[in-house]
Amino acid sequence: MPGWQGVKDKWGARFINFAGHIDRVALRKALFTDSEVRYNLEQLLHPLVRKEILRLVMKVKKQRLGMVVEVPLLFEVGWQDDFDLVVAVYSGQKSCLERIVKRDQVTLEEGKAAISVQMSLEEKALLADCVIDNSGPLAWTVFQVHHLARLFSM
Repeated sequence: MPGWQGVKDKWGARFINFAGHIDRVALRKALFTDSEVRYNLEQLLHPLVRKEILRLVMKVKKQRLGMVVEVPLLFEVGWQDDFDLVVAVYSGQKSCLERIVKRDQVTLEEGKAAISVQMSLEEKALLADCVIDNSGPLAWTVFQVHHLARLFSM
């Protein structure tokens, strides 16, 4: 894949594990502690990701279908105008931090570092067309998603 090759070309084996795969743990730590690594990785991956998203969007539009695309850094990279509708999924910072620590198996400090390099969810919610509140029970989040889907499928 071009992304893997780009990482290997830029940093050699620094972020490649013994099996030849991206060492996500090492890369994640570097992303949130070294702004130069983060900048270089974004310059490498963002154009590849955007190109693939736009390719898939065009394919889906030709088929007159809908598509949901998850882009965590949507506003930070300025891609919000590429989509017909922007939905922000909001949860409080404490909840987000707990989820990052659990999902990524990182320390509290590493979780805070991950959050600190992104635009706040409050800001994203203000910029989005719609907001889903993900701070409560899963059933409430699912209800909101179904409601939103019904609104836009009519």
